[in-house]
Amino acid sequence: MHELYTVLAEYYDTIYGERVERVKGEIDFVEEIFREDAEREIKRVLDLACGTGVPTLELAMRGYEVVGLDLHEEMLTVAKEKAKVRGLNVRFIQGDALDINFENEFDAVTMFFSSITYFNDSVIQQLFNSVKSALRPGGVFVADFPCGFYGGSNGPTVWDEKKGDERLIITDWREVEPAFQKLHFKRLVQIIKPDRSIRAVFVDDELNIYTPREMRLLAEKYFSEVRIYGNMHRGLKPKEGRYWLVAIKRP
Repeated sequence: MHELYTVLAEYYDTIYGERVERVKGEIDFVEEIFREDAEREIKRVLDLACGTGVPTLELAMRGYEVVGLDLHEEMLTVAKEKAKVRGLNVRFIQGDALDINFENEFDAVTMFFSSITYFNDSVIQQLFNSVKSALRPGGVFVADFPCGFYGGSNGPTVWDEKKGDERLIITDWREVEPAFQKLHFKRLVQIIKPDRSIRAVFVDDELNIYTPREMRLLAEKYFSEVRIYGNMHRGLKPKEGRYWLVAIKRP
């Protein structure tokens, strides 16, 4: 479980190379949310499930004071090294997003890369409560999540990437249980070494599928205002591949 974030942590940015390239555009959109939806100036940000720090460091480069939190020390090791290389002063904390103990300390809380879908509808309420406590009045919580109804099986998709003198062959497929709104994300990563030896790692994670309406109704129990936007625009179209939860804490 969670091999992608432990044994494959050093390869994470390589596997998600295309998504890494899109992060600047996503942060542009998040900054628009900060300006237009938050009811306070955003200076201090808590980035939950920060992973290798791709969006965390982009926020820091734009002048925000950022704290990154992740469950997996292996991912944080990569994030800390990248921050050091770039000369960025970012505080990284190893911990569970459900157990954060911040009180009115942040202007915004973020959660990227569909991380929110690891929480089922019972546990996600604990997450919302923790986030609400961490936010200052007028602060905003921003999290993205996908449209998970692929209709049965989806895949396989195969592609390759290079990391130094190693080659990665990646095979992805997804199995959906519509009745239970579960998505089983499966991935086989084959790492080919320079001597042609192969190391194979299998990923099998269970994610939760949420509709925009479900996410809004769950979040409304904890936040004064909840909005669901489509991918990279402050609105919602009938056929969106990705959604953004925007939840505001008012006094």
